[in-house]
Amino acid sequence: MAVYALINKEVIPYICDKKKVTKEFICEKTKLNRNNIDKWFDVSERSLPTILQAKKIAKCLRIPFAGLYMNTDDIDVKSIPRIVNNRTFDGSLSVDDSGFNLAVCDVLQERAFLIEECLELELPIVPFSAPTCNSNDPVDWANSIRSHYSIDIDDQFRCQSSRKFYLYLRGKLEDRGAFVQCFTGVPIEIVRGFSVYETTLPIIGINDEDRPPAKSFSLIHELVHIIKRESSACNVMYNAKSTRSEEVFCNAVAGELLVPEEALSVVISTEKYKHPYKIENIEIIASKFSVSKEVIIRRLLDCKYINDMEYAAYSEQFRKIIEQEREEQRIARKEGMKSNVYKNVGREAIDRTSPGVCKTLYYGYTEDIYSKRDIAHHLGIAQKHVDKFLLEVSKWNR
Repeated sequence: MAVYALINKEVIPYICDKKKVTKEFICEKTKLNRNNIDKWFDVSERSLPTILQAKKIAKCLRIPFAGLYMNTDDIDVKSIPRIVNNRTFDGSLSVDDSGFNLAVCDVLQERAFLIEECLELELPIVPFSAPTCNSNDPVDWANSIRSHYSIDIDDQFRCQSSRKFYLYLRGKLEDRGAFVQCFTGVPIEIVRGFSVYETTLPIIGINDEDRPPAKSFSLIHELVHIIKRESSACNVMYNAKSTRSEEVFCNAVAGELLVPEEALSVVISTEKYKHPYKIENIEIIASKFSVSKEVIIRRLLDCKYINDMEYAAYSEQFRKIIEQEREEQRIARKEGMKSNVYKNVGREAIDRTSPGVCKTLYYGYTEDIYSKRDIAHHLGIAQKHVDKFLLEVSKWNR
């Protein structure tokens, strides 16, 4: 016999309205019957979901199951701010932004957590500081950002991996009062990054599905929006494909900052790379700067080392390589083959979580305010992985 959940039927439509989630999205994610979902949205209807069905809906909406039983006045849901859509889509693509809206709400909630806990634990909140950029030249902007945030090219070359460089950049931005948090559950072609301008802890959201070098590019791209006091959603990075001038400019600044023309010239001449550049040469240069191959070929084009036709050819080669890798991974998953890549869950939690939040959780643990169970619950990881998380964060202030 089915056991029905005696939920407050006002909660589901209330949450969906606040978080801007459609019925179609819930139906797709939960695989529940659309007619039933319509009935559960209708407060006048007596129909109720089973406990299992209600748990699926709560998970989809990213709220605790107990929240479905609460009064709407007692539920704290952050309103989604106005975010300018600077994304570029294929004309045939129909986009339901419910997943993105949920991701924005998650990041807003994490920022609110950091502010509340800093006040309660009497920890300082770093005031946001941004450079003054008076020109419209991407090179001037890149130089100003590098100087203001103390992003040193020698430090960049010393980074042992693109992940280390991403964490280096993220730390520099948070040291000056930005809030950087990864989000999940959204395909990268829908959203790679977003910004929400605030005078305190302005938000840079980065898609956790992206690779570390892509995250670094998105980080600087969204920082430019923040400096311009813009709240924006973006999905096209690396190049000038976008018809939106704002995106072209942000991409240009990010490209120059991550791969300065002067440094690129030195690397090419020192290593004596000859045109046309081999794929292996491009991979070595990308590794040197801890960025993606796509960024390097774009910089080679911008700095006139290659022409448009060569850029298109390189892009097509890299696209095919990525598609082949994804297809191999898909086949491996289908055949039940296990990945040889070791997953460090504690490290992954650090990579997607704001350094400010990580430090606050660590401080709370050392002061016996948070338990390992509290930290595991907040990070969404098993308790057995918390020790590695704490060990890594403990090294930051040494």
